[in-house]
Amino acid sequence: MSEGTDLLKLVTNRVAAYLTTPAEEKEKPVKPRVPWTTQWFGMVPMGMQIWWDDKRGKSDKPQAPGS
Repeated sequence: MSEGTDLLKLVTNRVAAYLTTPAEEKEKPVKPRVPWTTQWFGMVPMGMQIWWDDKRGKSDKPQAPGS
């Protein structure tokens, strides 16, 4: 029986703490997510993407004349 009262006290304390906490403290800053390809394979996918875009001529940098 004491397990049930302990659980009820725990839930009650957490609900009371949540209700008394100001909204500014509840808001957590959103961290930018790392793309899964970078997380799993590091910089290799990005390097391949840059190489592929450069090979196809989709580079953002201006092309030098004659190249």
